[in-house]
Amino acid sequence: MRRTCEGILVCHEHNHPHILMLQIANAFFKLPGDYLRPEDDEIEGFKTRLDERLAPVGRIGEGEEASDWDVGECLAQWWRPNFETFMYPFIPAHVTRPKECKKLYFIHLPKSKVLCVPKNMKLLAVPLFELYDNTARYGPQLSAIPHILSRYNFEFVDENGGVAAMTPGAGAPDGYVPKTKVLAGEDAEMKEEVEENGAQ
Repeated sequence: MRRTCEGILVCHEHNHPHILMLQIANAFFKLPGDYLRPEDDEIEGFKTRLDERLAPVGRIGEGEEASDWDVGECLAQWWRPNFETFMYPFIPAHVTRPKECKKLYFIHLPKSKVLCVPKNMKLLAVPLFELYDNTARYGPQLSAIPHILSRYNFEFVDENGGVAAMTPGAGAPDGYVPKTKVLAGEDAEMKEEVEENGAQ
């Protein structure tokens, strides 16, 4: 049976989760990952495939370590019962020897990481609301990712390491004081509000 591992890499933009995907020929979308060799260990082989897909060329050994990926838990398994393209999130009852098993792993990204893709591909950040219930464009596997990630609560961290927002929406952290920042104009009332709120 052929084994395939793909990674779900989550980033955020405008306080909303986005999934990093590879786009091929401006039409086909897929997650980073590939088939494993029969002799490969699953996790180590998966890290090697991620290096082949996303690691900067020529930078391994120059501050970049090979297989420097934090592979988290397995979020989903998809099964190919025969030699057709369609895959199922279960093994049909009449199938005893499926042809392929694809596992989706959660990849924990560091604060900063350099990624590189082949020339014939694009690395896109696709928001969850674009994937949700959009089987016609992304297929059943990718459109199911919002359901898979719904079990998690996300904290969106800014460049300074502070929590800018979280899901589901919660109240302000303890000790948080809202501040007003004047972008233009010199309204006296606005200046008083700025001084009261403590903004510079």
